[in-house]
Amino acid sequence: MMTTEEEEEEESLTLKKKKKIKIKRTFDFSKYKTRKIALELAYCGANHFGFSSQGCCASSDTNTNTNNSYIRTVEGALFEALKKCRLVDPSKEIFGEPSVDYSRCGRTDRGVSSIGNVVSLNVRCKGVGGGGGEDEEDDEDGEGGEEIDYVGNLNRALPDDVRALCWYAVPDGFSSRFNCTSRRYEYHFTRVVRQNLAPPRGGEAGKCEPEEILDVERMREACEKLVGTHDFRIFCKMNVKDCRDYTRHIKECRIEKKNTERTTGALLRETDWVLIIEGSSFLWHMVRCIAAVLFQVGLRADAPDIIDELLDLTKTPRKPLYAMAPEHSLVLVGCEYDDSVINPGKRRVSEEARQGLEMHALAAARMHRLKASLWEEIGGKAHSPVKEDADTPSHNVKRSRELTRGLLSSTYYGTAAGEPKGEPVSLKKRSTEKTYDERIADLNAKNERKKTTKEEAKVR
Repeated sequence: MMTTEEEEEEESLTLKKKKKIKIKRTFDFSKYKTRKIALELAYCGANHFGFSSQGCCASSDTNTNTNNSYIRTVEGALFEALKKCRLVDPSKEIFGEPSVDYSRCGRTDRGVSSIGNVVSLNVRCKGVGGGGGEDEEDDEDGEGGEEIDYVGNLNRALPDDVRALCWYAVPDGFSSRFNCTSRRYEYHFTRVVRQNLAPPRGGEAGKCEPEEILDVERMREACEKLVGTHDFRIFCKMNVKDCRDYTRHIKECRIEKKNTERTTGALLRETDWVLIIEGSSFLWHMVRCIAAVLFQVGLRADAPDIIDELLDLTKTPRKPLYAMAPEHSLVLVGCEYDDSVINPGKRRVSEEARQGLEMHALAAARMHRLKASLWEEIGGKAHSPVKEDADTPSHNVKRSRELTRGLLSSTYYGTAAGEPKGEPVSLKKRSTEKTYDERIADLNAKNERKKTTKEEAKVR
């Protein structure tokens, strides 16, 4: 027989085992109120296949994800975080679900980043008892005086390269896409000045004029021609199946210099610039196509008047074949709305979430600076000095041209196959794509073939 002490010990062990067994509670989303909010997001697009969700959200961590069918996107990571935080019903899809009423403002492409994209949706709020958010304007903080820390909760669940910046209380029926009045993009690029070490023919030895690879003033002149309402079908990737209207309004298009300057080896000086474009809406790849044409002008392959010719469909009905500017330099800076709904004074973010966001951004910036410094030192070690003799000037000029061509290929030309490795070719001398009418005719013929095939299959 067991003694009293043994019985107490066995009972104690049994209680401990019961405590270890966790009861999995089901989350009944219908018991909670919801409200409509607009969420402002920032993300680095380098490791994402665009913003829009394209596959199953198995995991936002590329290191642990073993599902080959998973496509990593910003929106996919956001959806996963929203469900993990129980801000939306985990049992339902977010996109296309009427109760969520989700919409996005900027559908950025693969590699494109943002510091101000906006999405809107219905999320769980404080308070119990089903229902919508009809009283947001009267009680923005919810019944308890403080609303759920949406920014802080999401940032703890999001991957490191996606952050929630703030949220806004918006009325029911608000759409981050259709209520947006303008979108602002920035395209960052580098202006290269090549130091010619060999004097010009007939010039004095030792007097060498620097050569500017990119003429920014010509680009600025071309920018002015883009402002206004135009048909931009030559400045986009044409998709006649989903888009029939290519008229867009550009409010602003200008180029500004950033306060940074670097020296690459002993031959090149670099300064950073930014192309700023603001418009009501944009076509597919429109900003990158505009940047590519402006680089053509800056590289002196075409005159600024080429913009007028490309906008005039009677003169240029066919789009010349040219590679878009690289995607990594493009940033969606912000989305504008009516001040009565969204403005800086209505930004909502807790102090704890703001401090966490600041520390995260500073740590990430520090890490990237260290990486940039490392690569600059590697580049410095790769630059081997040449003995000062009679062959030095010609050798340095040749090396300068090789460096410049490599830089132009990665910065201005993009990575499309068949793009020139040396001097850029005028858009007037390039092959062209099909016209809009030809594409429509091809689409109609394709649809007719499908219809005929279906009819023949029914007969069989």
